[in-house]
Amino acid sequence: MQLQEIGVVHNDYKNLTDIPRQGRMSEEVSEIEIHPAFTDGLLKIEQNKHLIVLYWAHLAKRDLLKTIPPASKEIHGVFASRSPGRPNPLSLCIAELIAREGNILRVKGLDALDGSSIIDIKPYTKMDAIAIL
Repeated sequence: MQLQEIGVVHNDYKNLTDIPRQGRMSEEVSEIEIHPAFTDGLLKIEQNKHLIVLYWAHLAKRDLLKTIPPASKEIHGVFASRSPGRPNPLSLCIAELIAREGNILRVKGLDALDGSSIIDIKPYTKMDAIAIL
């Protein structure tokens, strides 16, 4: 299996302690720079208000299998949590698309560190929303 970086994150989150626990709770604007070879993949992306951004949490611990989630006092397996520390630190964030300028996407609510590799971007649609009762 091979993953290919399609872009990189630019923002003020330089250290792990800078990142908000939930990106959507932040007003911070980040830039996602898409590599020139993938710019054609952005065609009509402006038609979307929100994007699902998949990125590599490159500084996350990769040897964790158990963690204590913030809302719990009990240990959970990492696959039962949203911890960035896991064997493959692939992270998902839903970000608000503010603007596109060529190969640059300006987004709000991204919880990725500056320099994180972008793996994929997909439009967030009403089909993605699930009401949890």
